[in-house]
Amino acid sequence: MSTSMLMTRLREATRETHGQIQALPWFHALERCELPIESYIGQLRGMAVLHGVLEHETPIAHDARLNAVWQEDMRRFPQIQQDLAFFATRNVFDIPKAHEAANTLANHILQRSMNAPVSLLGYFYVLEGSVRGAMVLAPLISKALRLDEHHGLSYLSWGERVARERWRDFGARMNTVSITNEEETAIIDAACEAFTEIHRLFEALYPFDSEHLTRKATSLNPEAGAHPVPNDPAEIEAALHAGQRCWLEYPYFAWRFGERGQRYTYSDGAWLVTLATRNQAAINAQIEWLGTVLASRGIPRILLQRHLELLYEELIARMPAQRETDYRRLLVAADHLAEQRRAVISDADFDAIRNRFEQAIGPDWRMRLPGIGNLLVSAVSDQHHGIAQAVTGLESWLTDPERFPPHWIAAVREALQQAQAAVQSSPA
Repeated sequence: MSTSMLMTRLREATRETHGQIQALPWFHALERCELPIESYIGQLRGMAVLHGVLEHETPIAHDARLNAVWQEDMRRFPQIQQDLAFFATRNVFDIPKAHEAANTLANHILQRSMNAPVSLLGYFYVLEGSVRGAMVLAPLISKALRLDEHHGLSYLSWGERVARERWRDFGARMNTVSITNEEETAIIDAACEAFTEIHRLFEALYPFDSEHLTRKATSLNPEAGAHPVPNDPAEIEAALHAGQRCWLEYPYFAWRFGERGQRYTYSDGAWLVTLATRNQAAINAQIEWLGTVLASRGIPRILLQRHLELLYEELIARMPAQRETDYRRLLVAADHLAEQRRAVISDADFDAIRNRFEQAIGPDWRMRLPGIGNLLVSAVSDQHHGIAQAVTGLESWLTDPERFPPHWIAAVREALQQAQAAVQSSPA
């Protein structure tokens, strides 16, 4: 069917809900210059979840009509990240109900991406329209919180001409997409759904009960789940430093997973700190669960082991001596992973396979991607421990001919074969 009226229908269908959002106490508090910093940062964190998930799902939803409308300048997650980075040194807690609303939005997007990808055009409509609203909010927030485009206000900073042309061009693209009547209904439903949940988000952001503020992983990584992170800024700092050190030791992280992967390293590390107060059996169980998840995604468990070791070092360097007993449990969990590996492949075999691999790839590649030999042998060990995708999740990326030269690929496959042989000959 023709979509020449799609933008008009979207506007008519969402007008009432859109108006209800603008009438919420959050906006009135902003106009009075009384909006708390928690309410503003909570808004950034909530919208970061929405943008982060949508911008991740759009290119993998496999619907050409989304690609016809989407343009790279619609990607606003980096602007939010810039704003959140500005506030990184402030220990600003989360508002739980706002966090729940943001997670609901994320779940809706994931479901639509799988079941009705074209309906995500409704979310496009809502977020592109918010650029025009941002021009109204930006000067008010600048006045209330003393921010500017380069200091915490990047996401909302737009010039009038740019915003007007952007909206015009977006509408033109939307109105040329071919959709059925049922798909139009789904797009409108998605837009209404987005406005409804954004209403719930802003309703939760102000007023809020200060006694119920908490810290969630989304304060470090907007795409992370609802798992807890420490309230102590020193523990957060330790988690961030441990993650940075792990990434420096293993450039594989940055090569493969980029900034998004780094954010997950930070949020996972902060969550790991919270485990230290549990008993050792519970910690080991949680570590094994996380190790299985990561290994299945191309992150062998030796990396989690190293992350735990670095986390312990950073924590004891910052925290009171009486906490050392708690933090040592993280080191014990790291040793537990190492012992599981040694049960199927000896340190001598491990080192020999790694050294042969490093010799085969040559000095240039050893400098570019150090530690890959460790990952290859660890992945085979992980597979032996029942993680079915441990090897394939790593091998497929490391043997991509568009990324690596033939001698590298041959060395990867040879190292995996040697590790498989060593594991099979192990007495265990």
